[in-house]
Amino acid sequence: MFMKVAKAYEALTDDEAKKNWLAYGNPDGKQSLEVSIGLPTFLLEKSNHYAILCVYLGVLVVIIPAIVAAWYQHSRKFGENNVMYETYSFFLHVLSEHSTIKMLPEVLAGAGENRFAADAGNLAKQAEISRLITQLRQGLMHKPRFEHPIVLKGNTLIHAHLHRIELSPLLCSDLHGILANAPALIDAMMELAQSQRWLQTSINIIDLSQYFSDREIQHCVKGKGAVRGLREYLGVTDEHKKGLSGMTDIQCADVMRVCNIMPMLESKLKMYVEDESEIAERDLVTLLIAFDRTNVPDGSLPPPVHAPRFPATRFETWRVLVSDRADNLILADKINSQSKVVDHRVKFMAPPLAGTYVFNIDLKSSDYLGLDIREQVKISVTPAAELPAYAAHPDDLNLDDEPTLFEQVMSASAETDSDTDRDDEKREEANANEESEDNILTEAERRRRKARIQRKKQIKQSTDGQ
Repeated sequence: MFMKVAKAYEALTDDEAKKNWLAYGNPDGKQSLEVSIGLPTFLLEKSNHYAILCVYLGVLVVIIPAIVAAWYQHSRKFGENNVMYETYSFFLHVLSEHSTIKMLPEVLAGAGENRFAADAGNLAKQAEISRLITQLRQGLMHKPRFEHPIVLKGNTLIHAHLHRIELSPLLCSDLHGILANAPALIDAMMELAQSQRWLQTSINIIDLSQYFSDREIQHCVKGKGAVRGLREYLGVTDEHKKGLSGMTDIQCADVMRVCNIMPMLESKLKMYVEDESEIAERDLVTLLIAFDRTNVPDGSLPPPVHAPRFPATRFETWRVLVSDRADNLILADKINSQSKVVDHRVKFMAPPLAGTYVFNIDLKSSDYLGLDIREQVKISVTPAAELPAYAAHPDDLNLDDEPTLFEQVMSASAETDSDTDRDDEKREEANANEESEDNILTEAERRRRKARIQRKKQIKQSTDGQ
């Protein structure tokens, strides 16, 4: 209390203390910042210290290691692209070069990510799945290879989605879980098919990813005014589009809106070897896939994919398949760019023998059916023996005359050694001269010379010591 009264008196009587009080709230001036932590009172009670220590050790020694171990046990099941190793093993066992598109929904349903527990106790789900199986087996679903309840249920739900069969809310939640995993699983299937060089299987997998049934565009490809596919249908003027006569104005406007969303591409393909005018045997060939989304305004990005039945937002992706005339898959790649103008390059080895080769280039949409592009590119491979002799640039030839880093280091070391040898020779000559002079000098002159040399050595030593 006395200290507070003294500080108050000082603030009232001393002008400097008063300024400090007004500026900093203390007559002594600016004070250092103090930070404190408020703890509950029960943590400070001595009777609770043993319980608090037990809780602390339990969290530090038991709970945190258990969480880390559980996370590690879960994460070690997954490989690249967050796909389970069990799924890769299943795909490798089931997929083959003869896998048709009707077989792929069952392959997708058997992935480890889709093997959720069977609904043994839910009679309503079981009854609806049995009804769906009976309906789909009337020519809508390939004969299942696996009769396991979990795989059979997933296969049924995927076929129901592809054929646009309405499901109850109970099964819709299960279907949405399968569809959410589908993009990553299809990428894994494509990776396996590419590694095995299965062209037709790769095409079938991409067709599955488009999530359309032929029924949706059947009215466009049949009857009067029919077109060959969805790409040609999008190019038809609005007043001549087939199938709109029986629709209301709102429905027609919705169809036009979706047609404007779907990508219209102007593509260009080119094969070449960088910095070369010709392609020789076993050259590294670059394939340029350039396309322009003509339905997208300049400076804009394409809209999300129109997929109202898909549970998540999707963006356009395209697949490039390169094959030869014998339908051997050479390479496959994925284009994720969302730009209006896309220049995508892939590389592969030229054929080992000279001649003329024709390659099939498939640019397939991963999201829309009927928008695929297939073109053929012809190249001439020149024999390596006919290539002109390589002539090095004069500047490159001059580089051979310059010493390498190793040679520079070795020459510097040799110069140091030669300098050391010259110093040693000079000292030996000086010693020899001194010995010859000692033979000429008298005894007294020798002692004075020796004392002078000793003083020089002492001065040099004291200088070096400082």
